[in-house]
Amino acid sequence: MPMPTTPLKIKLGKLIKSGLQAAGLRQLDLARHLNISTSAVSQMLNGKTAPDAAHLEKVFSLLNCSRNQIFIMRDLLAKIRSGVHELRSPLNDLLREARKARNLTYAGLSSLTSIATAELRAFESCSTALPSKEQMEKLSEALEIQGSVFQEEISRYMNVVQENTPCEVQEQQAGFAAVPKDVKSIPVVSGKSMLEFNPAFEDIKNFVWRQYEQIISNQALSSGDDEEVFAVNDAGNRFDPVLPGSALLHVTLKKYPENGDIVVVKLKNNDKLLLRTLQRRDNENVFSSFLEKESDEKTTIGDPRDIEWIRRILKIEIKDL
Repeated sequence: MPMPTTPLKIKLGKLIKSGLQAAGLRQLDLARHLNISTSAVSQMLNGKTAPDAAHLEKVFSLLNCSRNQIFIMRDLLAKIRSGVHELRSPLNDLLREARKARNLTYAGLSSLTSIATAELRAFESCSTALPSKEQMEKLSEALEIQGSVFQEEISRYMNVVQENTPCEVQEQQAGFAAVPKDVKSIPVVSGKSMLEFNPAFEDIKNFVWRQYEQIISNQALSSGDDEEVFAVNDAGNRFDPVLPGSALLHVTLKKYPENGDIVVVKLKNNDKLLLRTLQRRDNENVFSSFLEKESDEKTTIGDPRDIEWIRRILKIEIKDL
C-alpha cells in the first residue's frame, strides 16, 4: 500500500513533471532512464511516492536542471524523507540574518554579488543548498562575514543533514566535503506493509524507502554489521510465533541468510511474518523455531516455492509490554 500523498510529494512531483514537459520528454523516457516502470513514474509525478536520492540525481541529469532547481528538489526530498517540513540549516539562518542586518533585499544583494535572486532565496530557505566557493567569497565580502564563520556553518550544516535525512547528499561544489557515505539511517516499515511486498514486482530497497513510516539512527543498531538494514515494526501478533507487546526487527536489506541465522520469512497467502532459524541439513534448507535455535525438530513451512521472500534478522527488540 503506497505511503500517503502529501503536499511536499505533490510539489516535488509537479516540479519533475514540468521539467519533463519543458524538455519535451515523456513519462516513458523517464521510466527508461531510471530503469523503473511507467506506473512507478506516474505515482512519482502524482505525489503518491517520492524518488530515492539516486533516482533524483538521475532526474537532474536527464532534465538538465539548473542549480536552483536542484537545490529546491533536493530540499523537498530531504523534508519528505526526514518528516521535518521546516527543515533549515545553520547556513540558511546565517545568510538571512546577515542580509537583514544590512537592510538588503534579494535584488540589492544580487547587484553586489552577481548571484541570481532565485539562488539567493535558495541559500536562505533550502536546507541542502550550498553556494559555490566563488559565491561564498562574494557573499562573505558583501555581508561582511568572515571566511572562518562560513566554514563553521558549513560544518554545522553537514551535521544537520546527517541528523535529519537518510538521503545521501551529493557533493555540490568543489572545495566542500559531502556527507560521508558511511552515515546511514534506518527506515522503519510496518509488518503489514512487508506482508504486501512482492519481489517479483519491485526491488526490496525501493519498496522499503517508498513505504517507510519513520527513520531511526544506525546508532540504534549495535550489531557492528556493515550491511544495509531496515526495520520492521508491528504488534506482536503480526508474527509467528506471536511476540509479546510490539516488536521492532532489524533486518538486512540484501544479504541472503546463512546457516544458523534467525530469519523472517514471508509465505504466499499467509498473513503472518514467520520468525525461524535457518538450518542446512543434507543440502536442504530447514526452518526451525527461532526460540529453539539448537532444536533438532524440523519445522515444515510448505513448499520452498511458496516462500515469497526471506531476510536475515540482526536484532529483535520487544517494546510496549
